[in-house]
Amino acid sequence: MTRREVLRGMLLAGMGLAVGAPFLHSANKPDSAPSPAPWKEAPDGSKIDSRTWDKMGETLGMLGLGCMRLPSVSGGGGFGRGGRLDQEAVNAMVDYAIAHGVNYFDTAPAYGESEVVTGNALSRHPRGSYKIATKISNMGGGRPTLDAGKQMFETSLKNLQVDYVDFLLLHNIQNIAGYNSRFKDNGLFDWLLEQKAAGRIKHLGFSFHGSNDDLPALVDLYDWDFVQIQLNYVDWKEMSGGWGSGSGTTSSEFLYNYLVGKGIPVLVMEPVKGGALASVSDGVASVMRERHPDLTPAANALTFVGSLPGVMVTLSGMSNMEQLKENVSIFTGFKPFDQKEMDFMLTVADLHKSRGQIPCTACSYCMPCPAGVDIPGNFKVYNSASDALISTETGRSDVAAKRQAFLKLYNEQDKAIRADACIGCNTCLPKCPQHISIPSHMQRIKDIVASLK
Repeated sequence: MTRREVLRGMLLAGMGLAVGAPFLHSANKPDSAPSPAPWKEAPDGSKIDSRTWDKMGETLGMLGLGCMRLPSVSGGGGFGRGGRLDQEAVNAMVDYAIAHGVNYFDTAPAYGESEVVTGNALSRHPRGSYKIATKISNMGGGRPTLDAGKQMFETSLKNLQVDYVDFLLLHNIQNIAGYNSRFKDNGLFDWLLEQKAAGRIKHLGFSFHGSNDDLPALVDLYDWDFVQIQLNYVDWKEMSGGWGSGSGTTSSEFLYNYLVGKGIPVLVMEPVKGGALASVSDGVASVMRERHPDLTPAANALTFVGSLPGVMVTLSGMSNMEQLKENVSIFTGFKPFDQKEMDFMLTVADLHKSRGQIPCTACSYCMPCPAGVDIPGNFKVYNSASDALISTETGRSDVAAKRQAFLKLYNEQDKAIRADACIGCNTCLPKCPQHISIPSHMQRIKDIVASLK
């Protein structure tokens, strides 16, 4: 069987279409294979694996707690979803994380209440037991100013209840022009260097959201201590969604290899792509289950990232204790993939991409919408049935059922927040770090809904 034939078999299986024998299923094993064995919680007293970085003189746990999607009092992740954060639940998660060797906590002023709630939870522990990472965006309305940047930094220290931050990131840098307008031309970057010299910033880096072509010039600006990039197995060869704002393609592979070649430690965001790689289609899940029966889809994604030796910390935005315990168990006695397994995950990426999903990570940076549309919510509903919605198959009961389930979920949303309410004002476009053409996708959802009624 050729690779093309293998991939075709995977593709059809992933879309729920009939093939003789699903790829990687043995002749004696039923197609309805059991779910992966429940992950085992890390034993009391165990610690996640760590890596020591000579460039910084730091030893950091391989797993970092991303604090953008912390639990809310109404359940789930609170950021951008209208819920206040649950301080008691966050305290419990932070306590468990520190007890199991997680010492890197990532937040930002842009994450709503996150800095305050994270600061409250961490302040209950000795300062030397954790590393704080926060960001400075300086992206307010009008011309970015030095005073606004200074105030943002001082407010972060106050919210986090610390007198220094271990890791400070220039937030959401896409290209030189953006860096100059937000940090260089107004003198803010020079001021940050002064704060670093004074010990109020231990390590300085930036989070990158641009194209392959944009990264080298930014790297050459300064001897950065680290750089944070989006990296996962689906984005390894090419990130979908129009990354780079038209200035070129972007791939995790290029970004990672370029930074490692420069000797710069890599921090990883979106290893599970906003949760999308934790809830893959049945077809994709079954392919991974046959190869790695003891790993959940999320564990496959996290293991792919953790297997890269240049990755300093893999950040996971966890919304509940169950997610935290699973992720801690993955990085306790970490078992990296070899090259054969890494290549297998790239084949899985091809299958996942065939489902036609909108690459939204539910970060909610696009919110609030002036017209009231719940942008991430509509994309989530679409992605729940994307393979059926793009299928050209007619007369198949499974495809029809999935389309009707999509229509039901769509109509269950309040009318005011549906895609129908989008007015195409384009206010959301510059806010999306994935560079998704949001209005055009909203129009496509409208057209699909109309065709199914």
